[in-house]
Amino acid sequence: MDNSDIAITLVLISAFMHATWNAVVRAGSSRFMTLAMVDATALVICLAALPLVNVPSLHVAGYVLVSVVLNTVYRLFLIKAYETGDFGQVYPIMRGVPPVLVALFSYFLLHEHLSFQAMAGVLLICAGIISLTFVRKMTAHLLKPIMMAICAGVFIAAYTVVDAKGVRASDTVLQYIIYLTVFQSIPIPLLAFCKERSALAHAVRRHWRVGVLGGVFYLTSYGLVLFALSLDAVAKVSALRETSVIIGAIIAALFFHERFGWRRLLSAFVIVCGIILIKVSN
Repeated sequence: MDNSDIAITLVLISAFMHATWNAVVRAGSSRFMTLAMVDATALVICLAALPLVNVPSLHVAGYVLVSVVLNTVYRLFLIKAYETGDFGQVYPIMRGVPPVLVALFSYFLLHEHLSFQAMAGVLLICAGIISLTFVRKMTAHLLKPIMMAICAGVFIAAYTVVDAKGVRASDTVLQYIIYLTVFQSIPIPLLAFCKERSALAHAVRRHWRVGVLGGVFYLTSYGLVLFALSLDAVAKVSALRETSVIIGAIIAALFFHERFGWRRLLSAFVIVCGIILIKVSN
């Protein structure tokens, strides 16, 4: 397998894990507390792994700092979107916005040029993802979660490009993964501890297993993506990662009793066509 094939495989595995940990957050009685437990789990794992890697240079540390800020804002929008909207509608918007923005950012900032087939694949994946939004009839009360999801998607695109530059500038991929996760996993648990200490303690006592599962899947998911970003074009990796919406739609139907239907099947078909175009463009 060449680097591109390895990247595609890693990202598709990551997509499954990403949809799963997002479903964990959505299923929690308190999205904020569940996300705090997810981040705390990832923090503990990466603190234990710190001795395995060298301290990053100031240059790489700058990327980590910027990514932490962008990730924290994304998480706040994520929480608001899940508190007010359906998983099956919010998740596709949040994951459908980034690929096109990442393609634009990577063109101007990273000077990456996609072939016609690869770009067509990216656009097909975006179209398939966003079409999932219209499975349900749009109403006024859905406007807020949709806006929150769009804002989250913008910040996803921004931190994806920053992380691509950061992981490529690091000594090793593992170094960037560990240090990024340590620092970006602090803000949400710290906010939860300072703001609602008793609620956090209650959530940990009752749902710590869910938090641990979400944390392991979250850490593994983004670790695989960061490794893939070091192997292939950022726009392709970003678009392939968002195929997690198909898994998200299945989870929404099985666990949240949200309708699947023929429109989601059609969206899945469009996304698969996009994946094939990206694969044959290698």
